[in-house]
Amino acid sequence: MEEYFSIIPEELNEKTGLNGRQIEERILKNKSNQLDTQSAGKTTKEIILKNCMTLFNFLNIMLFITVISIGSFRNSFFMVSILVNTSMGIFQEIKAKKTIEKLSVLKQNQVTVLREGKEVTIKKEEIVLDDLLFLAKGMQVPVDVCALSQGLFVDESMITGESELVEKMRGDTIYSGSLVMQGKIKSIVTQVGEETYIAKLTKEAKSFKPMRSKIQIAIDRILRVIAIGIIPIALLVLLNQFVLSAMDLSLVESRKLAIIGSTTAISSLIPEGLVLLTSVALAAGVIKLSKIKVLAQSLPAIETLARVDVLCLDKTGTITEGKMSVEEVVYYHNTKEEVDATIAFLLKQDTESNMSTEALKKVFHEDTSYRFKKENYVPFSSESKSQAIEINGQGTFVLGAFDLIVNNIETSIKLEIESALKAGYRILAFAHTPSSILDNQVPKDGQIIALILIKDKAKSDAKQILTYFKEQGIKVKIISGDHPDTVAGIARDVGIKGKAISSKEIPDSKNELREIVEETSIFGRITPDQKRDLVQALQENGHTVAMVGDGINDILALKKSDCGITFGIASEAVKSVTHFILLEGNFSVLPQVVREGRKVINNINRVAGMNILRVIYVLTLILLLTFSRQLFPIESINLALVSSLAIGVPCALLILENDDQKIKDDFFRRIKTYVIPAGVTIGLTIMVMYMITYYAPIYSKFVGNIEVQLYVDFVVDATLIIGLTQFYLLYLLCRPLTVYRIKILFFSLALFFISYFIPVVNEFFGLSPVHSFRFFVPVVLSIVLLTIISRIVRDRTQWKSPTILLLTFFLFTAVAGIGLYLQQLHKDTVVTTTYWGKIPEAFDPLTEPIVDPEKKAVLQPLTDKLEVGASQTVSISYEGEELAKLEILPNVSMFDKQGIERKLNLPMVEGNPAETLHPGVYVKAEASNVSLHGWVIVDAKDVPTEVKKQLIE
Repeated sequence: MEEYFSIIPEELNEKTGLNGRQIEERILKNKSNQLDTQSAGKTTKEIILKNCMTLFNFLNIMLFITVISIGSFRNSFFMVSILVNTSMGIFQEIKAKKTIEKLSVLKQNQVTVLREGKEVTIKKEEIVLDDLLFLAKGMQVPVDVCALSQGLFVDESMITGESELVEKMRGDTIYSGSLVMQGKIKSIVTQVGEETYIAKLTKEAKSFKPMRSKIQIAIDRILRVIAIGIIPIALLVLLNQFVLSAMDLSLVESRKLAIIGSTTAISSLIPEGLVLLTSVALAAGVIKLSKIKVLAQSLPAIETLARVDVLCLDKTGTITEGKMSVEEVVYYHNTKEEVDATIAFLLKQDTESNMSTEALKKVFHEDTSYRFKKENYVPFSSESKSQAIEINGQGTFVLGAFDLIVNNIETSIKLEIESALKAGYRILAFAHTPSSILDNQVPKDGQIIALILIKDKAKSDAKQILTYFKEQGIKVKIISGDHPDTVAGIARDVGIKGKAISSKEIPDSKNELREIVEETSIFGRITPDQKRDLVQALQENGHTVAMVGDGINDILALKKSDCGITFGIASEAVKSVTHFILLEGNFSVLPQVVREGRKVINNINRVAGMNILRVIYVLTLILLLTFSRQLFPIESINLALVSSLAIGVPCALLILENDDQKIKDDFFRRIKTYVIPAGVTIGLTIMVMYMITYYAPIYSKFVGNIEVQLYVDFVVDATLIIGLTQFYLLYLLCRPLTVYRIKILFFSLALFFISYFIPVVNEFFGLSPVHSFRFFVPVVLSIVLLTIISRIVRDRTQWKSPTILLLTFFLFTAVAGIGLYLQQLHKDTVVTTTYWGKIPEAFDPLTEPIVDPEKKAVLQPLTDKLEVGASQTVSISYEGEELAKLEILPNVSMFDKQGIERKLNLPMVEGNPAETLHPGVYVKAEASNVSLHGWVIVDAKDVPTEVKKQLIE
C-alpha cells in the first residue's frame, strides 16, 4: 500500500483533484499529454520523404544530370513526368490525410477528470500529470494511470497481444492503450505524452508495418523485382552502347548518341506511374467517402472492404434501429410493486448503461418506500449477459438473459417465452435466489419472478441493403448475443432465412466449426470469444471477412476481421480497432462504400499493367540489341509522346469509371496473359524494323539521283507501332467493353493520331507528320502475334483452335512474303544504286576538289576563305550536275545529325557506308578545322559490279 500512496503528491487532494495553479505549473513543465495531438499515420514530412526519397527517383535524377551535361535538354523531358507524378502522389496523400484528420475530430471522445472538486470534460491532450481521471466501460485509456479503486476489467491486447480480461485492483497500474471492458473507477495520471508506455512501445516497434492491401503487395513485388534487376540491366545497356556497338566513340557526337541511348533505355525501365496510380486512386477513394461521412482510417482499407465476400453483422443497432422499448412485463410469484422497486434499485447500481438498461430505466423508477441495503453487486458482463445484486436479508436478484441466469425454468414460463421469441422480442428475466454472491460468481439456482419483453425493430432499409449484398455475392451472417429465436425473427424480417444456432451448438473442433460457419447464417447467444472464432473460421475457409458492430462485445471480432466497421456513436475502444467509421451511424451508406472500393480496385487492376508495358518492351529491345552491336534506336523524348497519349491519358480517364463489379484477383494473370506478351511483341517488332533499315532502303528517298536516309520516318513508325499496339492491349484489358470504355479508347486514339499533324508537337517530340502507311503492316502483324500468344497463355489448349491456327498461318505467310520482298529490294539496291568514293583523310578544301575514282562524283568547296569556327559550303556534283550543297562546320568533331537533316535532309551515318550499301551523302569531319574525310555515295547504275566490288574492298 505504501507504493500506492507514494504516487499521490502531498499537495493533491484526492477528493477535489488539481486546482488551476497546479494545472498551469504542469503545463509549463511540459507535463501535459501533448503526444495525443499528433495525428495518426504518416506526417506531412514523412509523406513527402516517402514519395521523393526512392531508388527510382535517385536513378532518374542521375540520368537527368547526365543528359543535361551533354546539352540534350529535350531528352531531359522525362524528368517533368517524374516531378508531376511525385507531386500528384504527395498532393493526394496529404489531401487524404487532412480529410482523415478532419473527420477524426468528429469521432474523438473526450475524457472526464476531477478538478477543483468538479467533474470536468476535457480533450485528451489537455490531461496533465496527477490529474484524477475517470475510467469507464468503452474507453481506451489515453495515458498511464494508477487505479484508486477496484472493479475495473481491461483488455491489454494492444500491449501484451493477449485478449484476456485483466481485473485491476486499487493501486494497480493501467497502461495507455488498454481498453476498458467493464467497470468504472477513478484513477490518477502517472505518465503523459512521450513518457507513456504506449508511446515508448511505439518508438521501439521498429518492425511495425501498416496495413497493406493485396494490390499494394502485388505492385511492391513487381517494383522489388525491377529494383533488383535495374542495376545489372543498366550495366548491360552501358556495355552495349559503349563497348559492343560499332560506333566510333572517338568522336564527341558518337559519345553523345551513346549517352542519350543509354539514358533512354534505363529511364524507360522505371515504371514511375505505377505507384502513383495506386496511391492517387486510393486517396481519391478516401476523399469521396468523406463526402458521405465515412471515415476510412487507412488507405488500404478501401481495397480490403471491396474484396469482402462475407459480411458479419451484430444485430442490435446495425440491422435494427437500436431503440429498445419495454413492451410488456410479466410477473410471477411476487407483487408488481416489489419487483419494480427491486429492479429499479438494481439499475441504480449500473453505471455502465447500454441500450437495454436505458430502456429499463424509463420504465422502472426508484420507490423510496422500499429501503434496500446492498451487500454485493456484480455489474453487467458480456460473458454472463447478466448483472446481480445481493440485498441484505433478501437474497440475490439477477437480471439478464432468461436462458443463462437460471438452471431450471418452469414449463408454463417456457411456453410464454417461446411465444414471445417467435414474435421477435428480446426477453430479459428477473430471478431471485436465497443464495449469496461468492467471488463475483452469480448463483444460478434462482426462480424467475418476472419476464421483460423488449422490442427493437428492424431498420426500414435493412432488407434492401442486405439484398444488395446478397446480389453482389456477399454472404451475410448475423452474429448476436441475443437468443437465437429472437435473432432468427429479426433475420426473417430483413430477408435472411435459415436455422439459428446458439453458443451451446458451437463445436470445439476447428474443422467442425469451419463447416458449421459455412452452412449457417444466424447465430445467437454468441459470446465475444465465439464471435472472434467464427470470424477466424471464415477466414480459414478462404473468405475475406468484414465485421460490423458497435459494442464492447464486438471488439474481439472486429479486431480479428479483415475489415472492421463501426458507427460514430460507438465507444472509443471500438473505434480504435476498426477500419471504417460510419460517422452518422447510417448503415445504408455501406453499399456505397463497397461500390467505391470496388470501383477503385477494379480500375487499378485494369490499367496498372499498362505502366509495366514500357519496362517489358524496352527490356526486350535491350536484350536483342546486345547481339546486334547497334545503338538504342529511340530517344527519350520520342517515347514521351507515346507514354503520355497511349498510356497516361486513357489510364487517367479509365481510373474514374464506375465499375462496381465483384473484384477478381487477376492482376498478375492480366500481366502474364496480356502485358508481358504485348511488351515482348513490341520489342521484337521494333528490333526487326531497326535491322531491316540496314538491309533494305525502306526508310529512304531520292533527291535527284541521291538516296537520302529518313531517320525521322523510322522514329515516327516506331512510335506508331508502339502506340497502336498499346491501344490494342488496352482494348484487351478493357473487355468487356462498356460505352464509357469505348469513348475513352476512341478519344485517346484520335488524340494520339492528331498529335502527329501538329507542327509544334512534332518539333518538340522529334517527329514528323504521318505521310506513309509503312507502319500498318508491322502493327497488324504485332496485333496478330499478340492475339496468338495471349490466347495460348490464357488457355494452352487454344493453340489447336481454328482461330489460332488461321492466325498463325496468316502470320507466317505474311512474314514470308515480306521477307521475299525485302530480299529482292536488297538485291536491287546492291546491283543498281550503290557507288562510293573515299575522300582523302587530309586535303585543302579551298584549293582542290575531291573526286571519286571514276571522276563522276565531285565534292567542290564554294567559299573563298576558311576561318576557324566559320561554316563552309560544299557543292556535291555528279557528272557535271549539282545535286546538293552541304554546309560544313570545320571546328566541330562531327556534323550535328539534326542540323544536317534540317538543312539537306541528309543524315550522318557512322562507320563505313560501304557496309550498309545505302546511297546518300556521308561526311565525317575530324577535330582539325581544315581536314575532312568521309564518303560520297551517288547513283552509279552504269558502274559494273566488279568495279564496285573492287572499290569496296
